[in-house]
Parts: sequence; C-alpha cells; structure tokens
Amino acid sequence: MVKTCMTHKICTRFAVRLCALALFAQTSACSAELPPDAPTLRDARKFLISHTDAGCDDTDNAHLIKDDRIIVASRSGNVATIIYDLHCEYSAARTRVFLLWRTFSGYRLMHFAKPVYELRWADDIGSELAEKPSAIGYEVVTRLSNGKINSNSLEITSDERWGASEDSGEKGSWRFLHNTDRYALSSFEVEPYSLRGLGPDKADRLKGKRFMLFPSEK
Repeated sequence: MVKTCMTHKICTRFAVRLCALALFAQTSACSAELPPDAPTLRDARKFLISHTDAGCDDTDNAHLIKDDRIIVASRSGNVATIIYDLHCEYSAARTRVFLLWRTFSGYRLMHFAKPVYELRWADDIGSELAEKPSAIGYEVVTRLSNGKINSNSLEITSDERWGASEDSGEKGSWRFLHNTDRYALSSFEVEPYSLRGLGPDKADRLKGKRFMLFPSEK
C-alpha cells in the first residue's frame, strides 16, 4: 500500500504526512515520528487525573485507556504540538477531554466556549416552545459529550443527547487556532423536541427542528 521512497527527502515528507493522522493506543505505526520527549498516553492520563479542573479525578479513570488517541498537530524537527484525545467517565456520561502538549511548554487542558441559553416552554410537558431560544451568555467547559476530533483538520465536535430516548439534545463544533494553540467556537445548535413531549399531533411539524445559537440566526 505504501510506495517505496525514492529519496530521503521524499521519504521524510511522506512520514510527516502519515503522522498527521491519529495514533491509536493499540498501534505504533508513527511512534518513531513523535519527538523523543513526547509523553505517552499513560503519561497524559496521569496528568489528566491530577488536574481537578477536568473533573476526571475518579479513581476508575486513573488507568483507563478507552479509545484514547495521540494526534500530531504540527512538528518541526524535535519541536511538536500534540493533542491527546482522552476518555473521561463523568456521571455515567461518555465524555472526552483534550490535552495539548507542546515541546518546552508542557501540557495545557483545552477549554471550549459554549452558549448559555434557556428553553421557555408554553406548557408543562415540553410540547412546544413559547419563544425561540437564543444565547444569553457563554460558559467554558473542559468535557465534551461524545466528543470527536478530526485528525486532519483538528476540528472537535460534540453531540450531547438528552433523556432516555436520546432524540433531543445539542451539538457543537470548535476549530483549532494554530497561532494560539486554542479552540474557538464554530457552531452550536439545540434540538429541543423529543417525541415523548410532542405527541402525535405535533411530531410531524416539530420533531427534528433545530435552533442555531452560534452563529446566531438572523
């Protein structure tokens, strides 16, 4: 599948391209391309557990490596920026936490801005909203429900599902800013209606309706 490299220069470019992909805990295909001082997944998890702001200080998470990944965001010689995608069990929810490690700078816990909003219902059973929701402020979080990172673009998304049926919830996406090594909110939407609250008379009209909170709808 991999063509033979004709020159050292071509080989180097190909290896760097390979290592822009995610490195899974079970494999070490690109481990040679990581800087020699880059922390392992277990090292990153130890830091995560000790960092109380992450909220993953439960002892059940201490030695757990569940779909954890290493992603090389950039590298020049022995200087690299690496993102650790780590599982975090929180109140029985599947959440992800992301650490950034940079040569000479060490770890940084990634923070994500989320809109703060309120759902005002026209009744007590959540069958229809009294008004269109909008952002009334922003909060900063470290855990993302069902968080996923694109190993090429480094975009991170979340998909938080609500209730037993999980047919309503909120979704967000954040883009990586290479000049600051931080994440900026790209989009955020809420899908408030569940079939249980709607009933058959309103399901066809309202089920699946989404409201964009960021960027705000005009």
